[in-house]
Amino acid sequence: MAGPMGPGARRGSNDRAQNFGQTSKRLIAEFKPLLAKFIVVAFFVILGAVLTILSPILIKNILSDMASFVTFGMTIEVNWSLLLTKFGIVMGLYALSAVLAWIADWIVVKISGDYAKNLRHDVQRKLNRLPLSYFDKQTYGEILSRATNDVDTISRSMQQIITQVVSGIALLIGVIIAMFITEWRLALVVLATLPLSVFLTVFIATKSQKEFVKYQVKLGRLNSHIEENYSGYKVVKLFNKEEESTKVFKSINDDMSKADRMSQFLSGIIFPMLRFVNNLGFVGVSVVGGLISSNAPAEALSNMVAFFMFISIFQQPFLKIGQISNIIQSTVAAAERIFAVLDETEMTPDDVNAIATEENIQGKVDFENVFFSYNPQTPLIEDMNLHVNQGDSIAIVGPTGAGKTTIVNLIMRFYELNSGSIKLDGIDITHYTREALRGSVGMVLQDTWLFSGSIKDNIRYGREDATDEEIIEAAQSAHAHHFISTLPGGYDFVLNEDGTNISQGQRQLITIARAILSKPKILILDEATSSVDTRTELAIQEAMARLMKNRTSFVIAHRLSTIKNAKTILVMNKGKIVETGNHQELLAKKGFYADLYNAQFSGTNPLAPKEAE
Repeated sequence: MAGPMGPGARRGSNDRAQNFGQTSKRLIAEFKPLLAKFIVVAFFVILGAVLTILSPILIKNILSDMASFVTFGMTIEVNWSLLLTKFGIVMGLYALSAVLAWIADWIVVKISGDYAKNLRHDVQRKLNRLPLSYFDKQTYGEILSRATNDVDTISRSMQQIITQVVSGIALLIGVIIAMFITEWRLALVVLATLPLSVFLTVFIATKSQKEFVKYQVKLGRLNSHIEENYSGYKVVKLFNKEEESTKVFKSINDDMSKADRMSQFLSGIIFPMLRFVNNLGFVGVSVVGGLISSNAPAEALSNMVAFFMFISIFQQPFLKIGQISNIIQSTVAAAERIFAVLDETEMTPDDVNAIATEENIQGKVDFENVFFSYNPQTPLIEDMNLHVNQGDSIAIVGPTGAGKTTIVNLIMRFYELNSGSIKLDGIDITHYTREALRGSVGMVLQDTWLFSGSIKDNIRYGREDATDEEIIEAAQSAHAHHFISTLPGGYDFVLNEDGTNISQGQRQLITIARAILSKPKILILDEATSSVDTRTELAIQEAMARLMKNRTSFVIAHRLSTIKNAKTILVMNKGKIVETGNHQELLAKKGFYADLYNAQFSGTNPLAPKEAE
């Protein structure tokens, strides 16, 4: 059933987006309803930037006013009252700037948190509306990564991108204006370093970004390798593959280490390179400032100090570009993956007038000229016709891939038919809501599913209003009561995820008790006793016989000895019903069923090509 995984199935959220421009526009459009809040954030950020830029100007005035130079003797006269007043103003500006930055960050955190919460809800609702075929083509880890990691990436990145981009633009524009107001000639000296700063920032950021992406790809491969090997560690040990696994791990780890070193080196080199440009600016300001103010030492000193501070502010936006570019790439890639989920084709919605209750469902099922295949190139069920009366017990047998489980999936509307119809009590199943249709069916699958929680809650999962007495009664019918009673806490014993702290057979008994408690109109058993011992299997079959009485039942079986007493046995092969009858009738026909049955005892393969005589 599961579709093949494509080569990009494990692409991490930190990889480069496939369509950067289109995804960026869509992501920006997502934030239009939050525009008013962003304007408030931008106001606080810009105001904080303005206060930061005012500080050098005030310090310049302090230096100009605090000292007067005498041509002979270097006597310094200080106006302490004025100095302390202006110094207090500068400290106040720095403090107010920090408070404004804190307010802006607080608002952005609130915005991003609310957006992430709503986005998770959107993804969750979307996943609930997607057909089962979507999940056949995706790994659980991939789906979880999109719903959690990618959403968190957008949320956390938003906080940095908004504040740093707005702050960087405000600082760059503001400091240029302030420099020209203070001394236009020194401003031109500082601006002369701009082309070199831009070139170095863009060049180094581009190179480091490529290495950063390589590192993330290697990291994804390493995580995948670790996950696969530790989840299947028994198989690794069984086939003595520990050494080979270690070699693969070492190879990926070495490649990741190289990419990490290079990305960190390139990211780190941008800071000393910009400091070098800063130093050029300092030298230029010192020389030009001294030349243009040679007759006014106090003015030259104050201008130089102010411009040294301006230069430091001027370089801040360029220092942030390398960091922000990687963050933006990661954010857009994460958004692209989330949008891919949100754009998936949903299940056909229930009809407005669909039957929304299962109270009147009796259990008569009819397949009429049903055609279905998971893959258009691989036909499976073709022109199937089947009539099942209320209360009939139908066993479905056949080799792997014959279409046995597919029949169950179609009854439950997990997949839509290519053509034909399935009717329940004479009404097409598409005229029932999915909730009503599935609420009338109880299923016990070969692969058990239990969630982390008490045994009581797991049994009650299919019927939340069930009393404790009804839960115990269902467990007794499923022959689960005895082992449950021996566990610490009994029915309040807490299961691990997937119930890994009890045996496979015990998990199966709990799922059977859950099906019994739900009191379904139609019962589906897919190798429900495959994981229990022979003695328990016989007891469960007795309980199932009572449960199936007067209920329409579909029993999928591989061990043919378990369905010998079924009223009707459908024998399937390659999506078609090839034989019908009870056990004795089918054996007497000496056909496909007889070959399957005898093969389980003789060890022969009825599907193997016969040798020419």
